[in-house]
Order: sequence, then structure tokens, then C-alpha cells
Amino acid sequence: MADDEERDEGEGESAKPPRNVKKLALIGIAVLALLGAGVFFFMKHSRKSESQVAMTPKEMEKMIKTHPIIDLKPFVVNLNTQSSENSKYLKIRIAFKLDNPQVAKEVDYRMPEIQNIILILLGSETAEDLGTTGGKLALRNQIRHRVNSILTLGRISLVYFTEFVIQ
Repeated sequence: MADDEERDEGEGESAKPPRNVKKLALIGIAVLALLGAGVFFFMKHSRKSESQVAMTPKEMEKMIKTHPIIDLKPFVVNLNTQSSENSKYLKIRIAFKLDNPQVAKEVDYRMPEIQNIILILLGSETAEDLGTTGGKLALRNQIRHRVNSILTLGRISLVYFTEFVIQ
């Protein structure tokens, strides 16, 4: 009879799932939910937003006509140093994005003045200042501000560095 009771108890326990199986099932469901949320987040944020959609050729042509970009010739200058033994050189190429097409003609006409402004500004900089991102961003802003101060038909909206070498 004791054997029958043990068998009945054993059968009763096998009818109920063990606690470990319940815990594993809950953990598995939680992991699947997290994976699903991660996949959803990745898919949602990996899609291109409306601002990243490619322009049509007509839109690109309109943008080029309304906001031309002028590429200046490279500048090579001595940077400001304490002594001539530690002299450093900067080779930089700059491009201007203009806010309207009329400014392109004025920039072309005033190119000697613009080059003079930029050369004087670059010669006053140090390699340490320009070696940092903050220094480069400050230089971009100074160039834009100083060149805009002589323009009358419009403004330079952005200054790009297309080449930047300190040696």
C-alpha cells in the first residue's frame, strides 16, 4: 500500500509542472518580448525620414541655382608660433554656400578682399587652436562673419573646409 501511495504522489506531482519550468517559461516570454521591442525599434529608426529622401533632379537643380557653392583656391599659410624653429604650416581649402545666386558675382568681384581677410585670419591662428574640433568650428564662424561683413548683395550661409592639413 505504501508503494501505491508513493506512485499516486509521484503521478500527482507529474501532473503539475515544476516551478522551474514556469520560471523558465516566464523568462523566455520576457526575452522574446525584449527582442521583439528591439527589432521594432531598429526597424522604425532605420527607415529614412522624409528629410533624408533623395531629391529629384529638378529639385537638385533648383537648389543649386538658388544656393550656389563657390570653391576657393587652396590657402597655404604659416601659423602663429612662438619661434621660427617650431613653424607650422596650414593648407586649407574653403567653399562657401551662398544664400542667393547674386552673391556669387559679388564674391567673384571681391575675391582679392576675401582672400586677404582669410589669409590674415589664418596667420593669426595657432596649430594648437586649430587642432581641436572647437577651434575649427570657431574658425569657420569667424570666416563667415568677416566675409559677410563686406558683402552687400547677400550672405554666405555656410563655410565648408574641403581640405585641412597642419604640418
